[in-house]
Amino acid sequence: MKLTAVQHETCLVLIFVLQLWIGSSNGLLLPGGDYDFELRLEKSFITAAAGCAQIPCAFTIPVRVYPVQKIWFRGSPEFPLSPPMVEEQANLMWPLRSPEHECSIILWDFSGHERIEEYGLMLKWGTNETHIYDERITVSYSTAKLNISLNTEALVAGQQTYIYCRFPDLCLGSYPKVTWTGLGSKKHLDVGYPRKMNNYLIYSQQLLYTAAPRDHQAEITCEATFGKNLSANGTMTLTVHSHPQILNSSACSLQKVLLTCVCVSQGVPLPDIHWPLQSNADSNIVRTSDGHITVRSTYTMTVEDLTSISSPVCVSKNKLGQTKMTLPVNINKVKEAA
Repeated sequence: MKLTAVQHETCLVLIFVLQLWIGSSNGLLLPGGDYDFELRLEKSFITAAAGCAQIPCAFTIPVRVYPVQKIWFRGSPEFPLSPPMVEEQANLMWPLRSPEHECSIILWDFSGHERIEEYGLMLKWGTNETHIYDERITVSYSTAKLNISLNTEALVAGQQTYIYCRFPDLCLGSYPKVTWTGLGSKKHLDVGYPRKMNNYLIYSQQLLYTAAPRDHQAEITCEATFGKNLSANGTMTLTVHSHPQILNSSACSLQKVLLTCVCVSQGVPLPDIHWPLQSNADSNIVRTSDGHITVRSTYTMTVEDLTSISSPVCVSKNKLGQTKMTLPVNINKVKEAA
């Protein structure tokens, strides 16, 4: 059957419309189409808080391009962000305007470098179709550090004390996994307390801890792991005050008329050692210390008769208290030459 000119033209129009419909249903953007790509950013400049930045974002796209993949990039599309750095976050851009979809994210960064970066969003769909939004957002990063603190200036051995690891201005909804290392004594409680403030989360990890004298000047580390294996840590050196103790190695020895007494004591602050022996013009005291928790005092004096002096006593004292010990005397007999 031969078509008239009008019928032929009508068929061409129908074929063209059919091609448009097929192309749009397959997610292909045909030249000359009127497509609605819009990106709405709440801010164009954001200051990152303690290792992360919240970017509220909403976008619109033609229905025909569904589904799409959202790709955030640094600087230009040639530098897409790796998955550990980007975490999608709902309800940052609220309320949404119809027909918007949320593209809000949290950017994680614990590199500790102060710098300014520019980010953009690209969409990808179909076989190899893309759309790059013109809008950009600038993020200013500062050094991200965790803060470990005590509820007192120093711990006291044998007493329970709270140690806090604080994470200021964390991104909303970011609850880290916290681990403590370097603690030699038993920990009793490890509890985290989040508190929301101005769309950010103030997070504090609280540890109830009983220190021992050996923990003095030990380093403890609080490490927080966020989301996809990104972490930050803070370290502090403990100061543990302890009562003075006199070690059993303390003793005296007598050789002929020379009495030598050694008193070894531990404590923080370092103890002062006193010798309440009878005054003697020939006596001498030498004090040494490891600068940590141990002090050693050596007392020498001449005696004609051991019974003429009182029992050797060592007294160790610091601001937490004092202790004393009566030292044993070992008599060293000198062999006479044959």
